[in-house]
Amino acid sequence: MKISRGFALSCLLTVAASPVFAAGFSLGDVANAVSGAQGTNKAAAAAPTSETAGLLGALTKQLNITPEQAVGGTGAMLGLAKNQLGGSDYSQLSKSVPGLDKLSGNNALGSLGALSGMLGQTGGSKTSGLDGLLGNVKDTNDLNTAFSALGMDSGMIGQFAPVILQYLGGQGASTSVLGKLAGIWGAGS
Repeated sequence: MKISRGFALSCLLTVAASPVFAAGFSLGDVANAVSGAQGTNKAAAAAPTSETAGLLGALTKQLNITPEQAVGGTGAMLGLAKNQLGGSDYSQLSKSVPGLDKLSGNNALGSLGALSGMLGQTGGSKTSGLDGLLGNVKDTNDLNTAFSALGMDSGMIGQFAPVILQYLGGQGASTSVLGKLAGIWGAGS
């Protein structure tokens, strides 16, 4: 389905002018949702940036998981990384992939909420139970719990790690930081 630019822009401006945006949504969020809705990848539509959309798309395709699992699993793994990496290492990682920080920990809930809305789910979805989990991933036990809440077993962590590491490496993350992440996620060095 091809949507004209004029129509998409008028829809974007109409939505942007609505009172919903007083709740903290930005024009960028709407633009990402509109561009993602034109395609078929719902995980990409929930991503805060085009860079993170590539990561989420790769996860859903390579691991045959749902967009919700891709966003939540990535959020949990990045939450653990944020809690265990030194501040300068995580800062360098965030600079390598714009929008990555919006996927880590509780920030992933915003993407999950947007995704649930696009899929027609209401507030009673499983994302409400993830609230305390994604923002509080301090160790591998917490990571396992978060993956379990998303309907995945802990073995999926080992499948997420190489996809995320490969993607981050392709985006310019340093070898040093990638090695530390591999250790944190139990993916070897």
